[in-house]
Amino acid sequence: MMPYRTIRLAAVLVLSLGLALLSLLPALPARAEPRCFPEAAPAITHCIDGRFRTYWEQQGGLPVFGYPLSAPYERSTEAGPITVQLFERARLELHPNNPPPYDVQLSHLGREALAMQGGEVAAPQPPQPGCLFFAQTGQNICSPFLEAWRSFGIELGDAGVSEQESLTLFGLPLTPARPETLSNGQTATVQWFERARFEDHGDHGVLFGLLGREVAGDVDAPAPAWNNPQGDPQEPGGFIEVSGSNLTRLGQVVRLKGVNYYPQWRPWGEMWDKWDGTQMERELRLAHDHLGVNAVRILLPYGVSGDGKVDNKIIRRLREICDIAGRLDMRLIVSLFDFYNTFAPPGSATEQDNFEYLRTLLGNFAGDDRIMAWDVHNEPDHYEKWQQGDADDVLMWLGRMADEIHRLAPNHLVTVGMGQYQNLWQMGPDGRRVIDYSDIVSVHIYNPPDTARQLGELAARTSKPIILEEFGWPSGPPCSYPTYNEASQEQVYQQMLSAAEGRVQGIFAWTLRDFDAGPTTRWDTREEYYGLVRPDDSLKPAAFVFRTYLAAPLPSQTRVAYEPYPSNIRDLKGSAAPELVDASGHYVKSWFRRAWENFGGRGSLGLPLSEAFVRPEDGRVVQYFEAAVLELNDEATEEPGFYELPIHEQIVRAVQTMSLGRAYTEGRTFAPPESAPPDARYFPETGYSVKGTFWSAYENLLGPWRFEAALSNEFVEEVNGTPITVQYFEKGRLEMNPSYNLVIPGQMGRKAWEDRCLSVQ
Repeated sequence: MMPYRTIRLAAVLVLSLGLALLSLLPALPARAEPRCFPEAAPAITHCIDGRFRTYWEQQGGLPVFGYPLSAPYERSTEAGPITVQLFERARLELHPNNPPPYDVQLSHLGREALAMQGGEVAAPQPPQPGCLFFAQTGQNICSPFLEAWRSFGIELGDAGVSEQESLTLFGLPLTPARPETLSNGQTATVQWFERARFEDHGDHGVLFGLLGREVAGDVDAPAPAWNNPQGDPQEPGGFIEVSGSNLTRLGQVVRLKGVNYYPQWRPWGEMWDKWDGTQMERELRLAHDHLGVNAVRILLPYGVSGDGKVDNKIIRRLREICDIAGRLDMRLIVSLFDFYNTFAPPGSATEQDNFEYLRTLLGNFAGDDRIMAWDVHNEPDHYEKWQQGDADDVLMWLGRMADEIHRLAPNHLVTVGMGQYQNLWQMGPDGRRVIDYSDIVSVHIYNPPDTARQLGELAARTSKPIILEEFGWPSGPPCSYPTYNEASQEQVYQQMLSAAEGRVQGIFAWTLRDFDAGPTTRWDTREEYYGLVRPDDSLKPAAFVFRTYLAAPLPSQTRVAYEPYPSNIRDLKGSAAPELVDASGHYVKSWFRRAWENFGGRGSLGLPLSEAFVRPEDGRVVQYFEAAVLELNDEATEEPGFYELPIHEQIVRAVQTMSLGRAYTEGRTFAPPESAPPDARYFPETGYSVKGTFWSAYENLLGPWRFEAALSNEFVEEVNGTPITVQYFEKGRLEMNPSYNLVIPGQMGRKAWEDRCLSVQ
């Protein structure tokens, strides 16, 4: 797949407001209707309602409890039946005879899950310096778990988060911190509590285990060891060879079950620039253990060390991933010349650079049986040169590079991953087609209903082995497009695997895992969601379909005692770097972060409800918040003199608030404008004014940018079942909070998000 080319990231904004008090205000009374989660559909279909909803919202929400996994149901206890509801990280129990907040309690899910795994409460230990000791169980809570433990608690009215409030939420510690292998195959340091499991995920902080899923029996169990139809053990060694229309190893027919691979957070060139071999081994082991994968395709950018340069860094990194694949009984397809658009003419100095690149790179791997094939170029027919009518230049270059690879690495196969199947048999100036100099014919198909026909037509034109080198479907971003969801992805996998069966000698899913744009500088797009594995390492429904495609392991003979290349990943810093908003689980970044931090944050915009994503219908970058929707005006940052402006002015130009007030009052009729008193701001474009406490709030919230002109007078209307005083503006609504007698922004962004999610279902 051609990567979603970089959308320019704006650099960004600031001007602080004293709105800390507003950010601490409680929300208006909970809505009477259930709260559902359309952004997580169809994986999450249950809603929360009544006391379970208010408790969930008031006591931590998504980061603490996770999504609901069930509707409320009755559960038997020694004291009789009680109503409970299961969530990803907790099970809530309703005890209506108790006063709030004790009418909702948390089950001892930690004890249950620990016992289900055959674990026991650990033996008591002595107190440790710098830790919090609990004599009741003889266990310590130490850093970093202690900081996480002290950051959350059930609100009991104490100042800050008290020890009792944390204890009420998590319960007593049952074990010391210790390394464990989690249900998804990942190894982490964990500590068990009565109601939780803390997991240390390094740079990504302490997370709470998904105990609800484990207790519910929804753990993604590993596939049966390799689903090996040929029987174990497999003899190691042997290059992958072509025999007629089949692929063979050591004389036995094999088929490939592969994935296209980039590590989480670092697709495209970032995989090589920000190398982390430890992460790659963990993720590819997940593919081995849970999916039965026996082949991996990786894409190597031509310019990663400068065009035509092969340095020791690239050699070592490619050797490291070869060794990882070898230990996991996988073979590699390495795509060369990724992002290369020159396609140099024969005899040119640039072509000689291409040849020298191949000689240096392939010379280090020509005898390595862990590499199965070299892919000359990824989708060269999607590059500018081909699109502008110079296909002959591209085809001539492909043939000459394929010939050189055959000469340099005679034990390896050669292929070309064309983007459009019909271009595989387009004749080049030398009288050859791509299928002529390919040992295996690679095809990329993203049209499920047409897959069988395309494969049939291709088979009629060649007797060589065919592999479906790319196929897949995005499951997000949430609420962006009607068919970008996990249910559609699962259906696509069912269609395409059915079409591939008996027609190809191998498949390579695009891709192993979601890339997860949140903590990076990338905007959220569909390219982030093609994975079979979610960011938390759980399997999507499509992964279970993929597991049914059986293939045997491909153990290699080559073994290298390598020293892992040190990771050079550095945390992003600065005012534009991604910042996690813990209360929502979403990130703010770039101009959106600067607007959030300097234009009032939660007090003005509310919590983020989405990542900043590229809106498919118009390509604009937007982010939804509870009280607003922000849109990036990237063109403004390119205007002459933009970066000489005061930062406040930069923000105002680079980020726009959508006209939610205008949209949601369309067709409504308001009372005529009242005459404006002296202590008011008059808007001649609408005839209305804002006055008194509403005017003060308007000014404090940067009204001209945040709300624009008034569309109504102040009046009383029902909001979430409560009559309150409101005033509508072009870009939002101001409301009088009845509990604190303060004017705050209305949650029109949440309404817009819910409407968007419903519109794409």
